[in-house]
Amino acid sequence: MKKYIRSEKVEIFLDTDHDACIYYAARGRPGGAYARGKDLYLHEEDGVPDIYYIHSWSMEPGEKELLQPVSILAAEEFLEMRGLMLTAYPETKGSLALRSYGYGIAEEF
Repeated sequence: MKKYIRSEKVEIFLDTDHDACIYYAARGRPGGAYARGKDLYLHEEDGVPDIYYIHSWSMEPGEKELLQPVSILAAEEFLEMRGLMLTAYPETKGSLALRSYGYGIAEEF
């Protein structure tokens, strides 16, 4: 899926075929398990801040796909809810500090 977004006077082209997929949800068949899901992507481009975005998809006929840019914190939470961690930016390890105090579920933050 492709989408143009505007960020600080710059037009950015998000493309799930070319951007880095950080999380790829399981896929199934229409009407069955895993017929809908969300993937997390990272768009990197020189001169533009990194952009994380969620691709909401469906295998059900007639349902539309959606690309939604999210903050790095939202990307971290997206992965933590699935038992994973985003380690691209070591300075943003707030969840690690909370886990060291016994918190382990994203909803507790």
